[in-house]
Amino acid sequence: MRQQHKWALAAMASAVVLSGCAVQRTTTPASPVVSVETPSTSGSAQPSTTAGAYVALGDSLAAGYQPGSGDIRETSYPALLAARLKAEGIELELTNLGCSGETSTTLVKGGKCTFDGASQLADAEKALKAAGARAELVTVDIGGNDVLHCARGLTIDQACAEKGLATLKNTLPGALTRLRAAAGAETPILVLGYYNPFVAASIRSSSNPDLEAARAIFDRLNDQIVAATKATGATYVSVEKAFSVGDTTPESVEGRSVPAEVAAVCRLTYACTVGDIHLTDEGAATVAGVLATAVKGAGIG
Repeated sequence: MRQQHKWALAAMASAVVLSGCAVQRTTTPASPVVSVETPSTSGSAQPSTTAGAYVALGDSLAAGYQPGSGDIRETSYPALLAARLKAEGIELELTNLGCSGETSTTLVKGGKCTFDGASQLADAEKALKAAGARAELVTVDIGGNDVLHCARGLTIDQACAEKGLATLKNTLPGALTRLRAAAGAETPILVLGYYNPFVAASIRSSSNPDLEAARAIFDRLNDQIVAATKATGATYVSVEKAFSVGDTTPESVEGRSVPAEVAAVCRLTYACTVGDIHLTDEGAATVAGVLATAVKGAGIG
């Protein structure tokens, strides 16, 4: 394997921090694709009178972050989901509020990105209330950054991870409760679980014990998200099947035989090419497909 394709947890942790250094985001409700440079114009936007409203919240995954390019919302999973649903006859008008580097705390309190209101959550509440009966879908991905910064080289800072999980446990249910109040009782709120990008570190070191520690942290992260959705009437959407979690069937990555879940992370993220945890275009399309299935299960369309 070429040297630039070798992995380290430190490189992945750095990618998370760097993705938080983003410019001001627009929160324009009327635009299905949101530019990262365009100033916010949500106050003057005129929403469609026919399409349903779809509000997406989240971190760099929702914002469409790609290494070397920043946030590319046109190829983010919310944009791809909206396009996919439109092709199937379900027209939804997307407001993508995703903020690179967002944590569960900054989602609620603000401080990471610039929004019209106090925070991403506040802007989402405003958009949903403005949509009224047109509010048809909310998607959320949050919590990854609460624990991802706890990677220290090839070790996991357990005390840091425990603190991040505790913060998510205390914060996410309240955020989802506020979204439910703003969206109404019938609007589906789909909350994504996380894939574990660190499994592909086995390409570098299959025996490092912290790979199992990382797996345990991500399992608990997803467990916290599941608990919050159950407590608030939201719906948890797992990406584990798409990322072949637990599948040890050998696949080839650059001539090396690796478990299927490692191959999936290499294919759907930039982990094995530039050491970055974020979704490739194929990865974003895959997540959009998982959500499209969940949307249909929720009865939309």
